[in-house]
Amino acid sequence: MTTPGAIRVDHVELGFPLRGGGRLPVLDGLDLAIDGGEIVALIGPNGSGKSTLLRVVAGLLTPDSGIVTLDEGPITGPDPRIGLVFQEPRLLPWRSAADNITYPLELAGWPAARRIERLDALTELVALDRSVLGNRPSELSGGQAQRVALARALALEPGVLLMDEPFSALDALSRERFDLELLALWERASPTVVLVTHSIAEAILVADRVVVLSPRPGRVVAELPVELPRPRSIADLDAAVVTSTSRAIRRHLGEEAAA
Repeated sequence: MTTPGAIRVDHVELGFPLRGGGRLPVLDGLDLAIDGGEIVALIGPNGSGKSTLLRVVAGLLTPDSGIVTLDEGPITGPDPRIGLVFQEPRLLPWRSAADNITYPLELAGWPAARRIERLDALTELVALDRSVLGNRPSELSGGQAQRVALARALALEPGVLLMDEPFSALDALSRERFDLELLALWERASPTVVLVTHSIAEAILVADRVVVLSPRPGRVVAELPVELPRPRSIADLDAAVVTSTSRAIRRHLGEEAAA
């Protein structure tokens, strides 16, 4: 039986209009297949189209050519089966943490009692301190705000979770803790996860497979499996396989930069 959440990106090309005319190519005939329940890390130089690719998969951008499918159906716009977590939490400043989390449920027409029940489950799922649920975003720490954003993305139980460098603004220890909590969340809910990161260590710790993109216009230049058993811990980053995988990622990044 096929696990839901399979993504296919078939020969996707996309460019942005330039002020003086013409287009800036961002994605160049990009092909990528992600199995349902798989965790894939996207890594590449700045401007390689990683964030753009996430927005195409999320249905927020329409490619100039090519097609993106979820479980063999074309993605033509935002889909409740897909959750997106941005680099910044992007919370609504006038709403409490609780009301930010349940906002997608309100838009979906959930009654208040059901929203409260789901809020309890989400708060536990992302390990958010319940004492801050009444706080507004300006009263939250960076880690708390990111937990709220993650809970909001998970509110409608998406089968796919897209994450655009969600932990990059956190300190190193907090980032490691969030990576481990992401893995714990994946163990419980088994969504398909696509994580954009600039951290090779984070990519190896979290992912089943690391996909390396070229400099702009982005295309896939390498797909490297991570041969680490699950469950994983920070101590696994000392394994010999991590060193060899890291070396391979750096080599592909270096080759493309040189080219």
